Order: sequence, then C-alpha cells, then structure tokens
Amino acid sequence: MAVTLAVSAAAVVVNAADAAAEASVSNVRLYLGNWAGYVVRGDFHEVSATWVQPEVDCRDPGVLQRVVPWVGLNGAQGLDGTVALPLMQTGVESLCASDAAMYAALPGLQVETLAAGVAYADPRFAGTVMNAGSKLSNALGAAANGLCSIGVFGGFCRPDQEVDGWWEGYPDPPVSYDDVEVRPGDTMHSAVSWDGGRYLMTLENRTANWTRTTVAASNVPARTAEIVVEGHLDAALPGFAPITFTDISIDGRPLSDYDAQVYGIPATNRLLAPGPVDGASFTIQ
Repeated sequence: MAVTLAVSAAAVVVNAADAAAEASVSNVRLYLGNWAGYVVRGDFHEVSATWVQPEVDCRDPGVLQRVVPWVGLNGAQGLDGTVALPLMQTGVESLCASDAAMYAALPGLQVETLAAGVAYADPRFAGTVMNAGSKLSNALGAAANGLCSIGVFGGFCRPDQEVDGWWEGYPDPPVSYDDVEVRPGDTMHSAVSWDGGRYLMTLENRTANWTRTTVAASNVPARTAEIVVEGHLDAALPGFAPITFTDISIDGRPLSDYDAQVYGIPATNRLLAPGPVDGASFTIQ
C-alpha cells in the first residue's frame, strides 16, 4: 500500500501544473487537472491554511479514490511559463482502496512513477506520460468497478479507507507520518515556508494536539503557492463533506490580496471546483 500511495501522490503534480484543458465557469477561467482550489504565481516565502478533515464516503469499489487537502510552494507554472520544482507540500490524504482497485490501478501507476523521473528534465513530457498512465489506471478501474457491481470479485471489492498525514518534495515520493493519526472532524493546519536555503513543511493536528515538521535543504526559490484539494483526473471522486480552507496566509497576506488562478477536477461523477474567495477563506464542495 505504501508504494502505491507514493506513486499516486506524485503522479498528479505536473498534470495539474500543465493545466492542458481549460473551461469557463461563471466567466472565470478554470484550469482543469488533478487539483481543485487556488494557485498564486509570483515570488513567495510562506503559505499556510487551516481546514477540518472531512468524512469520506467510499462509493466506487473498483476505483482508487482520493481526497487530499494540502498547501504547498511550487508545482505549477510560474510567471516565466516553466513549471516550478520541487513542489514542497504537506497535508492529509483520505484514500478509498479495495484489492480490486489496487490491482486495476497498478499498471498505470507504474507508468506514472517512471514519468516522475524525468520531471526536472522535461516537465511537460513528464506530464503527458503521467496523464497517459492516469488514463490507463482509470480505464482499468472503470472495468474493475463494473465487475465489482455484479459481484464478480466478491470480497476483493470491499474498500478500505486510510487517512494519513504526509509531506512531499515532488518529484521525490511522499512520506507519511505513520506515528500519528488523523480522524474526520480533526482541525488541521498546514504551513510551508522557504528561507532561501531550506523548506520547512509543518502539519499540525489542533484537535489531537500533535505537530510534525520536516526540513528539506534547497536553494530553489518558491515561484507558486497552492491551497488545494487533490484527486484523480477522469476518475470518480468519493463522497465527502465540504472542505473550507480558513486563515489562508501567503507571505502574511490573505488570499484575496492576490490574483489567484482557479483550478478544478473534472471527475467522472462531478466537476469539483472552489467557491469564491472570501478574504482568507474559500470552500470546496
């Protein structure tokens, strides 16, 4: 399970940053990919936000389903048009995964892992390959889901739910905080900062009273900031309670002070997009 989670989390970044598809929703340009939320471009040193971890309803047993609120620096296209890497991020992943879904997703996830290895050399090519891997996983997942619906795989279709706090320095794989727990209803706070020589990623559970901080050395500047929920492109999303990001701060200023790009996830069962920014908060539902 740990290897698959690492592949899955890494696979989405360049696809979302590349934002190959765009749509118009309420006269707002919506960048379609694996993220739903807001992305700001510029030069930054800190981003943080708070949310309540949602209850998740696993509905499609043959498909890997993820809901991942996080904040981060880098990972999208900067003002110069190139993808800013490494993406330094931290948040919480809620994963629905049956044995059938895991096996169906594995071939595509292996393709996505190989593509992550060329993310620095050619991010756009890596994004194209990752998108192909994602489509393969989703096609096999749809087939597995259909077979699950008629009882072919029996108990292999029973989804398990895992909730894990994690950090990541993409294109390196994510790392879970296995020594702590996150439960639905917990108030989470996430912050990522860059001091010119290192990134600090802090994840705090204000309900369970624990904090985990990871330091990663890097002199690469932060050129984008993200406050998003991550999922799978072209796959079903699980049901989940609305997620409201509050206390959003980017270099000490609220999100409303910035001209943020709007990102959405075109899932097979819904279009997931953020609501309007209200000062330092917005809701995804």
